Amino acid sequence: MRIRLHFPADGVEVFATLLQAEAPETCRIIWDRLPFEGDLTHGRWSGPEAYLLIDPSIRIPPENQTFHTLPGDIAFFSQKGGRFFDWPDDMSELAFIYGRGAQPSMMDGPIRVNIFGRIDENLEVFAAMCARLHTEGMKPFRVERVE
Repeated sequence: MRIRLHFPADGVEVFATLLQAEAPETCRIIWDRLPFEGDLTHGRWSGPEAYLLIDPSIRIPPENQTFHTLPGDIAFFSQKGGRFFDWPDDMSELAFIYGRGAQPSMMDGPIRVNIFGRIDENLEVFAAMCARLHTEGMKPFRVERVE
């Protein structure tokens, strides 16, 4: 199973493979709900990570979880509202790790994420786009199936 990560306004796209052996339930749920669209935002406390908020009702049990990520990892995270100081509402997100040293975190500290995919084509291009989020702000973003 492959997905396309697309910055439509910039004409940039990269591809990733879902890690079905390591995270079968996460992959199934994400695949069944694709496509996702919205604004890709740079993480505030996580280092080189960008995230896309998705339907907050999507809940996936812990699977292939870690605090320690690698460039190219794609992760899922969700939480009930009020758990962290800065997020009063329910939320779910896809997180995209684009550089070394990223540690998914909220204001209160590190969080565990389900690693379910890996960018395996043009990571450098994706990383450059994500780095631009710091100076240019959020960018329109789409995640979709590659059939």
